[in-house]
Amino acid sequence: MNVNNTMFPLAPSYTGVQQLQQQFNTLQTQLATGEKASTLSGYGPNLSSALNLRAQISQLSGFDNNIGTVNLRLDTINSVLTNLSSVQDSTTQVASPGIYGTNNINLSTAPTQAQNNLDQVLSGLNTDLNGHYLFGGSAVDQPPVASLDTIMNGSGSLAGFKTVAAQRLQADQGTNNMGRLTLSTTADTVTLAQDNTTFGYSLSGVTTSDPSAITTTQPTGTPPSLSVQFASQPSAGDTVGVTLTLPDGSTDTLNLTATTGTPGAGQFQIGADTATTAANFQTALQGSIQADTPTKLAAASNYAAAENFFNGSGESVQRVAIDPVTNSYATATGYESASQTASDTVQWYTGENSATSSASRASVTTKVDGSASVNYGVQASENGISKLVRSLAVQAIQTYPTTDDATTAASQAKFDIIANDTQSALSGAQDGQPGSLTSIGVDLGLAQSTLKNLSDQHSAYSTQLQNIIANNEQADPNQVASELLQVQTQLQASYSAMSMVSQLQLANYLHS
Repeated sequence: MNVNNTMFPLAPSYTGVQQLQQQFNTLQTQLATGEKASTLSGYGPNLSSALNLRAQISQLSGFDNNIGTVNLRLDTINSVLTNLSSVQDSTTQVASPGIYGTNNINLSTAPTQAQNNLDQVLSGLNTDLNGHYLFGGSAVDQPPVASLDTIMNGSGSLAGFKTVAAQRLQADQGTNNMGRLTLSTTADTVTLAQDNTTFGYSLSGVTTSDPSAITTTQPTGTPPSLSVQFASQPSAGDTVGVTLTLPDGSTDTLNLTATTGTPGAGQFQIGADTATTAANFQTALQGSIQADTPTKLAAASNYAAAENFFNGSGESVQRVAIDPVTNSYATATGYESASQTASDTVQWYTGENSATSSASRASVTTKVDGSASVNYGVQASENGISKLVRSLAVQAIQTYPTTDDATTAASQAKFDIIANDTQSALSGAQDGQPGSLTSIGVDLGLAQSTLKNLSDQHSAYSTQLQNIIANNEQADPNQVASELLQVQTQLQASYSAMSMVSQLQLANYLHS
């Protein structure tokens, strides 16, 4: 007997009920967990999109971690720069010409205060965060600057700044306190000459108010020399001005005035004839040179030594080479080679030494976005920082004796020169220069602004991605509850129908 299976669809009905039961269970899980699926495979065709979105969020999180790290470092660097600016401001306030204090107290305290400030600056430049040093460019694994004691006093066979500056002063002053100049007179002509082209005074020019009586010859030759000839007797009040360039590049003009009486400072006596007048002029010029050598020249020499010792961006340390013939620095004519200096002189800065401020910034870079990196490297050898260090070091090595009126006057004069040079080096006019404290702060401020903008963008984009993921992965409880009720109704109806069908038998059918 053939039976048509379509008349008895029991097995297919069981399959339908099983599907409804699975759908019911899934909806129950979604309602309980709030998620559309409990496994990745449950997302079906949306799986690839979900994984991609999560990868993007993870990448943004990584960039935000970088931003947080960089911001922490920038905050610390800015804190140090603020402290350096405060030291700079206080230094220029203390270094005021003519402010010697009661009983010249400032003459004795200024060097000590400068040394304390220098120690504070050097400590700040060695700031690190978890072993990451912040003022050595890409050289982040070691302190970028030496200690105060090492820098000033040296270490072992390595000479410190005090020694290097003292040797440079000998080379600049020369013998007889003449600043490496020589004077000679032949008949009516006085000749002033350099004995070298590297150290001491450099001859820049000579002028006279009476060229009809006084003939001047500008500096010529190697080494250069100039001359002043008294072709005829000058008149009282006639002047001769000799301009000298100091080791730090500044100038000093010695003006001498002819007089018929007893000459005072800055004067020469008109003699009985031109030869005598020339000799008197030589004596006066020598006195003026020797008066300025321990003050103006000495200060300029110290700053030149600091310029060479505290090397700036892209520069190497320089040190005077002793004269091998005389074994004296007073007759030195040149510098040691770079390799010599590296082996016998303290290197105050051992971090990366980029030649420009832009290269300094680029020495430390961190990727903070898929298409953006931020540069925030700072090097202690940059212009503004090295100028502050030099100024403090020069002040720290000064001595201002006040044993008598003459030495006190000389000390006050030198104090004023150092003060003027310090104010010039650290003035606000330097703020616009690349590598100044202000310009470094501006560069880092721009970097932080970039980081904030990127952080805001990341936050907004991450929120968008989270919303998309939520729409794809999270179940709407209202919709799920509605579907669950509908499936439950269908499932109950299906169970009732199946129960009725399961009671049907052929015998019951025939009996009826």
